[in-house]
Amino acid sequence: MLSLSKPKIAFKTIVWKSIWYGFIAGMISGMVKIGWENILPPRTLARNATNPPQHLLEQFGMSSKTVHAFVYYSTDQKVFFVALIIHFAFSIVFAALFIFLAQYWKKTTMWQGAAYGIVIWIAFHIIIMSAMGTVPAAWNQPFDEHFSEFFGHIVWAWSIYAVAVCLAKNEKKNKLENL
Repeated sequence: MLSLSKPKIAFKTIVWKSIWYGFIAGMISGMVKIGWENILPPRTLARNATNPPQHLLEQFGMSSKTVHAFVYYSTDQKVFFVALIIHFAFSIVFAALFIFLAQYWKKTTMWQGAAYGIVIWIAFHIIIMSAMGTVPAAWNQPFDEHFSEFFGHIVWAWSIYAVAVCLAKNEKKNKLENL
């Protein structure tokens, strides 16, 4: 079940490639997740007035003014940049973690990363954020939110996998394994 493997390349190389590939895959997967949520919004407009990343920052003591800071794009479109920083930071960190873990535990890439996305969804949207009161308890969240977040995390994780595979495939030396 938990069979770890020893990669052929140096630990330092794995760490740096995981960070670099994770940055690229995290940025792309973050855009994929934003696109997904524009097609299938997980929350009502009222519940999204302060979205979970913004609410989490407020729970950690950041002011509402800072959390809701925005710039205008294209004359009248508000871009809430603090929430975007959190969104992309989350994607980058968990993309790098995915790539790193895959080097030691092949099952991380199960179903081309979809299983990883499901695990992250359960960990954050069902357990951690519910326990912290950032989002309602899982049984009080609407089906639309579960549907959008569940499949959104699958597509998000698959895009991490796809980018990582592409980057690793094109390496000339010190290729990462298990992708």
